[in-house]
Amino acid sequence: MTAEELVRFRTAIAEEAAAKEENVAAAKLIAPRVIEACAEAVAIVRQLRESREAAGVSLSELESRTGILKSALSRLENSKAPNPTLAYLQRYAEAIGCRLAVSLERWSEPLA
Repeated sequence: MTAEELVRFRTAIAEEAAAKEENVAAAKLIAPRVIEACAEAVAIVRQLRESREAAGVSLSELESRTGILKSALSRLENSKAPNPTLAYLQRYAEAIGCRLAVSLERWSEPLA
């Protein structure tokens, strides 16, 4: 590491340390909504999996129908914090004979 790179590195570390309290406070404000959003994604994926299983569609068959690798589908279904794209969920839903419906709702309290 050059002397200039070392100075930039140390400066970045110092700036991060100085902003730590502010970052922690901001994270505490947003964390409940992030957790709620994650719970919603988990619920949607659970519904997709239950619908797939009820339709008797295996992951191998779903791979053929969607073009999404079986391993990726398995990771999605078993993730505790899934983060799929909307298009990904739509492909999955359509492959098992379902339509994904999305709605927009206002938060009860504004984001601080």
